[in-house]
Amino acid sequence: MSKKIKTLKNWDFLVALSNRRLSVGKSVKSYKLDWSIDRITIVGKLAYDLEELGNMLVDYGFAKESYSGFNLVDRYEENVAYFETVKFHEEKGRIDFNPNKLGTFVDYNIKNFIHQLFIEPHFSRADVACDIYNLPDELIQQYTLADAVSYRPIYGRSGELETMYWGSRGSERQVRLYNKYIEQGRKKQYIHEDVKSWWRLEVQLRRAKANEWDKILTETLDSFSALEFMPLDWSANDKIMLSGLRTNHNFWNEIGRDSKYKYRKMLKEIAEHDELTTELKKSFTEYQKELKDELDSWLRGIDVTEN
Repeated sequence: MSKKIKTLKNWDFLVALSNRRLSVGKSVKSYKLDWSIDRITIVGKLAYDLEELGNMLVDYGFAKESYSGFNLVDRYEENVAYFETVKFHEEKGRIDFNPNKLGTFVDYNIKNFIHQLFIEPHFSRADVACDIYNLPDELIQQYTLADAVSYRPIYGRSGELETMYWGSRGSERQVRLYNKYIEQGRKKQYIHEDVKSWWRLEVQLRRAKANEWDKILTETLDSFSALEFMPLDWSANDKIMLSGLRTNHNFWNEIGRDSKYKYRKMLKEIAEHDELTTELKKSFTEYQKELKDELDSWLRGIDVTEN
């Protein structure tokens, strides 16, 4: 295959990437990537019976009884985590939370709570996300995965593509790319004035896949690309086919096995040279230890990649 690759045209600022976290009050460069753990679910055998557990919840702050468990709330009465016993297995428990929403005080207490709560805890879900700031909407909306998974686009009232799902909701891996800028605006949340666009790439991993998060993230990025970066000398027929498959994912079901293999291989080749994908891989490598350390800390240092 030719190595003559189309460039980003007016998006040359991509090469001047800043991989630092956004801080309110500080200026934001033209383009940024920021990785984080967006959601965690931990399951394990309970070290206490339900009565003792109730006392622990009181000791660690406030707990509000919910449908089948407890909402843990901070000193400001905001929900920070949800706990419940496992159905038909009351000796086991499950806690679900977004670590980004925990303040320092709450974070410390919740970690202590989890460390004392479970025997042999493990992840049943881990969501790893990358926020992409100030990349033009018309470019990010072109991205797709070359993997053989279901695809579901969601459009806003204006007709603009706002969310893309790859994989079913209950699968061990689901990938989502959505317009965080619009979501935050609807929630009337503060957005720094220098942020002109904000998309989030989120990989949701369940069960066994949650323990292979770094491997699965790498494989996902290997398949993530935009048709903007097709080699210039590919045939018109191939470009038309790829464009059609990108426009209507159902067309994948209408082509033969050899054609599916051919075009998925071509999409993965695009990913090898895609400038955004290249930077996503680079920044993921830089953040990987930080992400791993955070995940490990919730399980008292157990290596989550080897469970």
